[in-house]
Amino acid sequence: MMMKKYEEEPYPTREAMEAIAKEVGAPDWTKIDSFYKNMHVKHQEEYQQSACERQPTGFCSSSSGVASRGTADKLRISPRPRRPALPRHARSTLLRASRRDRTTMASAASCSIAPARGVARGVRADAAASPSGRRAPASRGRHPRRRRVAASSSSSSSPPCTATVAENAEDEDDAAAADATAPLRASRRAMLALTPASVAAAAAAAATSPRPSIAATPSEVASLASSSSSSAAAAARVAPAASALTSSSAVGYAALHDPRVYNGLATADRTTRALDGLLPAAAATPEIEVRRAVAALDACGDDAMAKYRQLVSLQCTDEATFYALLEEKTEELLPVLYTPTVGDACLRFGTLSPRPPGLYVSIADAGRVPSLVQNWPSSDVRVAVITDGERILGLGDQGANGMGISAGKSMVYAACGVKPEWLLPVHVDVGTNNKTLMGDPLYVGLKQPRERGEAYDRLLDETVDAIRARYGENVIVHWEDFAPRNAFRNLKRFREKKGVRTYNDDIQGTAAVTVAGILGALRIAADGKRTAAPLSEQTVLFFGAGQANVGAASLLVDALVQDGVAREDALKKVWLFDSKGLVVDGREDAISADKAPFAHAGVAGVRPTKDLTDAVRALKPTALVGAAAQPGAFTEGIVKAMCAATPRPIVFALSNPTSKAECTAAQAYQWSKGKAIFASGTLFAPVTYGGERYEPGFANNAFIFPGVALGALASGASSVTDGMFLAAARSLASQVSADRLELGAAYPPTGYIKEAAVKVAAAVAAAAEEEGVARVGACGGGGKGNGGSRIPSLDAGGGDDGGCANYEACVRDYLKTCA
Repeated sequence: MMMKKYEEEPYPTREAMEAIAKEVGAPDWTKIDSFYKNMHVKHQEEYQQSACERQPTGFCSSSSGVASRGTADKLRISPRPRRPALPRHARSTLLRASRRDRTTMASAASCSIAPARGVARGVRADAAASPSGRRAPASRGRHPRRRRVAASSSSSSSPPCTATVAENAEDEDDAAAADATAPLRASRRAMLALTPASVAAAAAAAATSPRPSIAATPSEVASLASSSSSSAAAAARVAPAASALTSSSAVGYAALHDPRVYNGLATADRTTRALDGLLPAAAATPEIEVRRAVAALDACGDDAMAKYRQLVSLQCTDEATFYALLEEKTEELLPVLYTPTVGDACLRFGTLSPRPPGLYVSIADAGRVPSLVQNWPSSDVRVAVITDGERILGLGDQGANGMGISAGKSMVYAACGVKPEWLLPVHVDVGTNNKTLMGDPLYVGLKQPRERGEAYDRLLDETVDAIRARYGENVIVHWEDFAPRNAFRNLKRFREKKGVRTYNDDIQGTAAVTVAGILGALRIAADGKRTAAPLSEQTVLFFGAGQANVGAASLLVDALVQDGVAREDALKKVWLFDSKGLVVDGREDAISADKAPFAHAGVAGVRPTKDLTDAVRALKPTALVGAAAQPGAFTEGIVKAMCAATPRPIVFALSNPTSKAECTAAQAYQWSKGKAIFASGTLFAPVTYGGERYEPGFANNAFIFPGVALGALASGASSVTDGMFLAAARSLASQVSADRLELGAAYPPTGYIKEAAVKVAAAVAAAAEEEGVARVGACGGGGKGNGGSRIPSLDAGGGDDGGCANYEACVRDYLKTCA
């Protein structure tokens, strides 16, 4: 009976094993899986040996004493090994705990209670007494011989929730059977009594041991895993060799479709993965696979969308090659994976096959978002990039097609050194108001009008709470491409929630990169010498007053105040021009609260106007920043008007994609006769004018948000402040080389983006400490499993104020130590 019940118990679900692994800090659930597999093989042999010893001589045909297939049939023993399971009640306790309170998982998983039915996992006495050897059918209701289960007394040698079966058999048959199987039951209990922590510790030790895996008895496992002095060599007897312990347990044909395993002809452990015969005979190095990927891209010619499809396909099939290629050819691939091509990808998202991976949460999933988050394969997410797709670049409402942006931002993070497994692209689908998409049979999202109000807010709350519940409170929530009606409101709402580390890239990231460009441009003086012109002498006009430009205007005022200008005077240096015209006090059209601080009044020569050229002539700005997605808005007359007011006008056409830019680089240089300092949100090619070569600046948030995230994580910042974004802006401006300044570029080159991210992160971490939101123990700022780890460079306290003496070293160490 006991063996029958043992066979009927299901193997622990992957969710249960992942929960145990996460709670005890094991690298992945496969270590727990491997432990159970190894324990079962030896346990099965022990039981069969014990059963043979209780039978008449000659009953077992195996010379080794282990029951043959025929014996197994007689003893109701499965002839093939079966995986052991957590006790049924412990498993259900664990699953309930995973939904209710994750802090109880370890104790739930370590519960060990012997079976409630039957005598032991062996031959029943009543079955042995029967002439046929078969057990009489059980009566319905409570079995008269059901054993009583009693909790064991607490002691230092037992897990707190361990329970034992009362050894009070109700008759001699039961007592005899219990005595015959006592060694086996003790061995089984020893295995089940192991805590997840001891299993994980033994498995981790095994991973570092050069010795091969050898099966151990359950009693040996208990001794090895519970002993604090167990050596790595001893622990190697518990778990398989390190090479078999990967982030995925996929084998055979499934392994070919697991991007974490498949690496083309460079796929490791072919035999272990049961891939012999499923791959060509030739083997290759990872470098060869990268070359193969490059050849595939070259075959796409100049078709950017074809390259995008090829790269997404590679990401979905071979992650190792994809990220190696991205690191090797960052400058070449960013325009394909990010702006400008990502805009076209969003427009054609329904035709993509495959699509970039990400987590989709819809309004129909309200109430069960935690279960969706549990489906994401990574166990260590540190940055979640979330969009609702309502304002994708300059393309408007793209609904679920906006996942292309969340995925693209995640690729940029990875290109800048952030570990891919730390990233979670998320699309929150609340419908779309785009009628074209609603009528498109290939549209991948909900075909219903956008949800507004409380239901919308509750879904965002549930999504953020579910992500933080699984991955820890230190996860950074990156908001992306929300419409202005929700962007400012959501940012304010979540920043006010205690412990939430969040920022909106469209508001704060764009603000930082814009201010960085203005500061960089000021290093290029009219006389050709790189003498910085004071920021306090500049007048900046922002064309477009959406979240990007309002955020930039606010941060620019902060920079002026930091430079010693009174806030009231600083505000007078910054102007907005929205869809209703110049933002000034007293105009007929209403002015929203976020624009009100910039609605100036009583300025001589300035009056309400809806003509941008008139506004430029009246204000005489030294810098004009466009983010209104109005192509051609910067005319020749406007650029010439700026040249009349300042010798080196700063002209930033930041709207994306290329088709939405306010003017092109060639137009800006030609109309200004080479005087303009030009930058754009989409990278334009170098321009030759009057025999001189000019390098347009690439004013893209990609220079900012990866560094902000890294700096916040490395410093363990409890929040992401505006001061940290201003520090990022000043750092980026300082990194423009003399050669770039000579060519009129206000930003570093795209190929420098990874190094820029580290230096920006260093400035952000320093600002976090200065503002009092950093904490010692930088790995504590990472994922849920890294709390308490320490980084020498950050914790040494070598600075004058006891902080980090070298923040750049801190960030580099974070990437190495906390991976």
